[in-house]
Amino acid sequence: MIVAGLDLGSVNTKLVILDDDKPVFKTTVPTRFDPVSTGRELLKSIRREYEPEEIVVTGYGRVSFPESRVITEITCQARGCHYFYPEIPFVLDLGGQDAKVIKKNSQGKVVSFVMNDKCAAGTGRFLDVIFKGLDLAPADIDSALDAEPVTINSMCTVFAESEVITLLAKGTPKLSVLAGLFKSTATRLARFIETQGQPEVVIFTGGGAYYRPLVYLLEKQLSAKVVVPPEPELTAALGAALSANTDSPGRT
Repeated sequence: MIVAGLDLGSVNTKLVILDDDKPVFKTTVPTRFDPVSTGRELLKSIRREYEPEEIVVTGYGRVSFPESRVITEITCQARGCHYFYPEIPFVLDLGGQDAKVIKKNSQGKVVSFVMNDKCAAGTGRFLDVIFKGLDLAPADIDSALDAEPVTINSMCTVFAESEVITLLAKGTPKLSVLAGLFKSTATRLARFIETQGQPEVVIFTGGGAYYRPLVYLLEKQLSAKVVVPPEPELTAALGAALSANTDSPGRT
């Protein structure tokens, strides 16, 4: 049975296709300003090779996509992460416009969750804005692991950007500013996670999980291990595809 999971994110749209619960195709494309059109174009582009019997849609733009079965991204994230780590209950998802902490049970079902969707503080969008202000190449980001972090007082996107500009004007090294940004974000995320319990291990998904300094500092703040799935931005799309066949269990 060929099924598809489509995650209409605020920044990127992700597609995972399964054949008997095994991934046979996956891709990520920019959402632009029209998630529905982007999703339709993406599905159209794979029709010659794959003809899914069922499509499940999740993510930011799911409510405007009436052609397919719709499932919340909370449920899909839990199921996608359970596929890789059935024994780990805690999930942190750092997306473009929000952050979520999910607690799942041994069957991959959601037990509880909390979402920060009222403010861009500490989200992927927040990090992207500051990165652009620092004018650093992606290859430079890992170098923040070796830098001495300065204190970033504000997590508001507007005020943090202004604070960064002031620090740079004073001659503060860019990598120290970046390290401070990651440290402040890790501290905020750790407190967010701890509202759901005191985990020994956390699954980290979303685009933010690609930043190694953030993963490292989050482990220090939590005093817990942080694991990142093979392609952390695709876990919700994978969970959506797995949900297309309600009999398919998570598996390692």
